[in-house]
Amino acid sequence: MSPEISENSHTLRSNDDYSTVKMASLERLAESVVDELNKAQGESQMGLLPFRRTGNVSEQSVSNTTKSIGRRSSLKNRSVIFGLLAALFLFAVGCSKDGMSPFDPMGPVAAKQLDLFNVLMWVMVIVFVLVEGVLLYAIIRYRKRPGQAKPPQTHGNTSLEITLTIIPTILVLGLAIWSVFTLFDLQDPPEGSPEALHVNVTGHQWWFEFEYPDAGNGKKIITANELRIPVDRPITLSLESDDVIHSFWVPKLAGKLDMIPTHTNEMWFQADSDKINDDLPVTLYGQCAELCGLSHALMKFQVTVMDQADFDSWAAAYGPPPTISARAKAGQAVFAANCTLCHTIDGPDDPVLSASRLTGFLTGGDITPVPAPNLTDLRTRHTLAAGLVDLSETNLLSWLHDPSEIKANNYMSQRAVMYKTETGTSNLTNEEIDALIGYLLDLQ
Repeated sequence: MSPEISENSHTLRSNDDYSTVKMASLERLAESVVDELNKAQGESQMGLLPFRRTGNVSEQSVSNTTKSIGRRSSLKNRSVIFGLLAALFLFAVGCSKDGMSPFDPMGPVAAKQLDLFNVLMWVMVIVFVLVEGVLLYAIIRYRKRPGQAKPPQTHGNTSLEITLTIIPTILVLGLAIWSVFTLFDLQDPPEGSPEALHVNVTGHQWWFEFEYPDAGNGKKIITANELRIPVDRPITLSLESDDVIHSFWVPKLAGKLDMIPTHTNEMWFQADSDKINDDLPVTLYGQCAELCGLSHALMKFQVTVMDQADFDSWAAAYGPPPTISARAKAGQAVFAANCTLCHTIDGPDDPVLSASRLTGFLTGGDITPVPAPNLTDLRTRHTLAAGLVDLSETNLLSWLHDPSEIKANNYMSQRAVMYKTETGTSNLTNEEIDALIGYLLDLQ
């Protein structure tokens, strides 16, 4: 064999050996990869590794898309059901005329305000229906259809634009003028009305004070949280606040009006006998309508509408509770020792004393006098703690023991010395509290 042939043969054998070695290495690498994959699949099945896709990717995509569409459809259905239920609930609540509904006016002010509201609302409803109706008609009637050519383009229509400007302008001006005239008409009681009864109303955190400068025969009365008024007689009110902005609201008699510190707002209302279906006295409900602190929702009051004769009898009987029984005398001593720093029980508050209490409240401090409800006529009231609970021996006992259990954040439990205990409850004995209840409620 020639040397060239021998050399070529050696080269071929070397190439064959290299190829063999290379193939063997690739086979071992493939086996290693397969082993690793098998191992990983086993761990995934045991929950040791994150989820790995198996099977056809396109099938998984279709499955995931179907599930996503199903979830969106389910969420949409739940949203529709929730919206319908919410609308039904609001409709049911809004149609109620009990409690504090403004849709059952019992006086001229509330009636005229309701008339104005109804006109404004129905005009807006009609405009809304017309505009949305035209919009929906245009969307459906002129929607794009298959094979439809592009419609001719228009840019402005002077006549239509003038019409759509004049009509809303006339509506807005007409409603605005009527609204202004209604406000002027409600500014003061109409001429020829009976002499108005004036009441000064002061908002405190979180209760209302009512002062009658002349409740009859020149008698001054100061009470709290229950306003008594005679029927068919105008009531003029001066609204003020000692601390923050409040809002006075008796829906069945008049709309809301703010009570602002250092400023006096005036309003009036009247309860008409021909608009009241029940026998007198009738109790109406009021509420502070301006967020005024932590216990804003607990700042309520009542308005008792009564005959003029009954009102005169109440005004004549206004005065401190008698101290005939031994229980009442003991309670009077407990009151004098623990309550007179903030409360008055022997008639209207002295102006100098009221000013010192307000100063104490504004300057702050753990134990300082603060404005508190006048308790002279407590025994004639129907509620306690600004209308939160009925006035009874049981509720008054709970209130005196721990006011925070009935009304959170009240200043009585924060400032009064008798509540400076480890538990925050009263340091009075059961006998002292019982005597105090007997005195306040004129119990024998």
